[in-house]
Amino acid sequence: MSGEPTPAQETAVEKPARVEAANPAPKETDTAQASPKAAAKKPAKEEKPFEQLIAEDVIPATIAAFQKRGVTDLQLRLEGKTLIGSFAGGKKQFSVLFAEGSLNGPKFFRCAIEGSPASTIESFMIDERRVDVPLFVFYLLQRLYAQQWY
Repeated sequence: MSGEPTPAQETAVEKPARVEAANPAPKETDTAQASPKAAAKKPAKEEKPFEQLIAEDVIPATIAAFQKRGVTDLQLRLEGKTLIGSFAGGKKQFSVLFAEGSLNGPKFFRCAIEGSPASTIESFMIDERRVDVPLFVFYLLQRLYAQQWY
């Protein structure tokens, strides 16, 4: 025998000491430091529900980007999974359909002038896998610029 007590011979006092050594309790300073970091960390914008993401991030960013280019009367609204926009007194209209209700899912674009029906519906941003708000706004501006609308 090696002189060490067998597990059956250990006293109740020795067991908690060994368990605490194996699983040290977190220090108060560790938990106090971790809490502000966790509280300060904001969820990613893509983690927001779709409707909230569009209303709080996409629409304001799009309006600001159009204003930088001299378009001051842009009207945007979300109807279901479709972002609908118009400007130039309502004469120029466009919409982006989010097929899966997500920035990263398939999207389709259409545009019309002066209330005429859209002549085509086309795929939009098909090569982009990870879409964030600035990238979406950039592509939307680029697409409308191709129409020579501003």
